[in-house]
Amino acid sequence: MESSLSPILLDLGQGGYRLIMAPASVAQRAKDYQMQFDAWLHAPETDHGYWRTDPDRTPALCYDGAEAFVKWLNEYVLDASGPQAYVVPTLYF
Repeated sequence: MESSLSPILLDLGQGGYRLIMAPASVAQRAKDYQMQFDAWLHAPETDHGYWRTDPDRTPALCYDGAEAFVKWLNEYVLDASGPQAYVVPTLYF
């Protein structure tokens, strides 16, 4: 069982970044996992709770990118008996 965690710096767009910790095997393939997550997130049939309906009835996504990615990793990629991914708390000065 893998026990070491490694950092992943997520680019959330528009200058936003979040740091998460995940098992080293995930961190080494972070871009691959991000593409899988993006495909899962944007699939209209996916019932993940992040879909909202705009006033004009257009479906839209509403989510915290780091929290959603970590939740997806923990639920769909990582074994529940092993180390789990988590978002590193942001410190504001």
